[in-house]
Amino acid sequence: MRDFVGETAAMDGTILVTGAGIDMSLLESLREHGLRIPDRPIQPLTEEELIRGLRGAVAYVHGGEERATAGVLASARETLKVVAFLGVGYENFVDVAAADGLGIVVTSTPGAATDSVTELTIGQIINANRHIGQFLGDRYPGWRSPEELPHELRSRRVGIVGLGANGTRIAEVLRAFHTDVAYFSRTRKPDVEERLGLSYLPLPELAGRSDILVVMVPCTAETRFMIDVDVLKRLRPGAVLINTARPAVVDPHALHEAMSAERVGMAVFDGFYDRNSEIAAKLLSDFGDRLLVTGHIASHTREAMDRMVSQAVGSIKNVLSTGADEYAVGKHGGIS
Repeated sequence: MRDFVGETAAMDGTILVTGAGIDMSLLESLREHGLRIPDRPIQPLTEEELIRGLRGAVAYVHGGEERATAGVLASARETLKVVAFLGVGYENFVDVAAADGLGIVVTSTPGAATDSVTELTIGQIINANRHIGQFLGDRYPGWRSPEELPHELRSRRVGIVGLGANGTRIAEVLRAFHTDVAYFSRTRKPDVEERLGLSYLPLPELAGRSDILVVMVPCTAETRFMIDVDVLKRLRPGAVLINTARPAVVDPHALHEAMSAERVGMAVFDGFYDRNSEIAAKLLSDFGDRLLVTGHIASHTREAMDRMVSQAVGSIKNVLSTGADEYAVGKHGGIS
């Protein structure tokens, strides 16, 4: 056990802060609510450390990779009023149903990281489409035929799976390149279709017309492995798969099969499968520079982190003052 976790837990009216890249000065205004602000965030936390860290905590800023399970939340039910999640993919990290049952409000920060996620995703699309990494440091690529040359984005067909705030912004940027963009979303967006000139297609049909498939849906029980064998086998040969959502939206075994058959020419992930899983190791070892992986960094810019923390602080103040917040999720969602 870290001494810092123990010291935090010993205080009354504390706030637990986890994660990296958090400017703690943005939390100072919470002192007016009687909360004691730690000197720095902590990470990572085991379940035992998280339970200890939440002792006496009134608010919890969740910016790390730890799981706030039903057991963790139940251990803090006497004091904990609000869990402010930094980001939008809270489903994998906070048991919202358990929090609802315990009267703990869970909030998220929609829109705060949209610019950062879009920048990284567009950068990865361009990088993969133009094979930039392959040619770094090579002044003489040695192309042997026109067929080996990369293509401009305006000649590519891009499919976006999930048209929330991030997916919509990505579509906006791609349309500026005159790229042909279509999408699938569980909720159709006619207004966005009209504004951006997008086509809506069922997921199998979207995959079938895509040179580049961009995955931008949260990972839930409904979306886990939604990009499966049936979807991947429909991709155009040599397609690029970009996943800056959660890895588990893509079935790793199906991905291996599709990359082996070169149905997927290149796959790009921000965040990857469990490092101890056999299929993760096999993907990394078998496909080398055809599989590009970053460590869940899409939302980690200074500006995005500051916006998320500031939004979380506002949510904490609202919940402690009124019991509600516009960014609440679960049964508290939509309360103003």
